[in-house]
Parts: sequence; C-alpha cells; structure tokens
Amino acid sequence: MSSSMKQRFIREGDSIDDDSELVLRGGDLDPTLIRSDAQRMYDIYGSYGISVFALRGATLAELARQPPLVRFAVLSLITARTISAAGLRLEATGRNRRHFTLILGDLELGIKALAACGYRSVQNPYHEP
Repeated sequence: MSSSMKQRFIREGDSIDDDSELVLRGGDLDPTLIRSDAQRMYDIYGSYGISVFALRGATLAELARQPPLVRFAVLSLITARTISAAGLRLEATGRNRRHFTLILGDLELGIKALAACGYRSVQNPYHEP
C-alpha cells in the first residue's frame, strides 16, 4: 500500500456470526456501479470493496429511513451466507456497528461473484432524494 493510501477504521474482533444475517446496500447491484464504487475505494484505501450495512437487530424499515440508505430509491438485500458462499467476505469497518465493507478481492471476479449471488432488490418507501 502506498503512503498516500488512507487507513480504514477496522473494528477488530467484530464479525457477523449469523449466516442468515441480512446485509443491504443502497442501490441496485449493477456491475457498472459496483465497479465504479469499488474502484473509488481502491483509489483511496488500496483494496476493492463496497459499503454495506447489516441489520444487526434493526428492522429493514429502521435502516431504510436513516442516512445514508434513505438516499436510495432501491435497496439490495443479500444474506451473509450468500456473500460467503460466493467467496467474498465482510469486513467490519467504520464506527457504525452496522457498517461493513464487502471485500471483492479481484475486481472483475468479485463483481461476477456478487452478480451471481441471487440478491433481491426492494423499493425504499422512505427514499428522500
């Protein structure tokens, strides 16, 4: 990692222990958008990934009406099990205990693995542009 790269705040020892835990991302998991977001993360932190949120005891409605997810008309839902089975991993990042980075590893292979995960998209009824 070059000296110009930023360090991410990693919550050591924090992980999703329940494979059925629901993870959500603002927006659709369109490969073009994922590639752009993952490249932006790489440019800043030196690894390919995208921001996601785990419910962790909250309801979907509670998270959907809070920033940053309230900005998205569509939310993509996937389980931690599905992410793991695709060979991707979740890393606890940031100060919000629900925030994780979905690490893609190799950019193109990670995007393909994520696209094949069988996620579902739902409308966010709390969307505020």
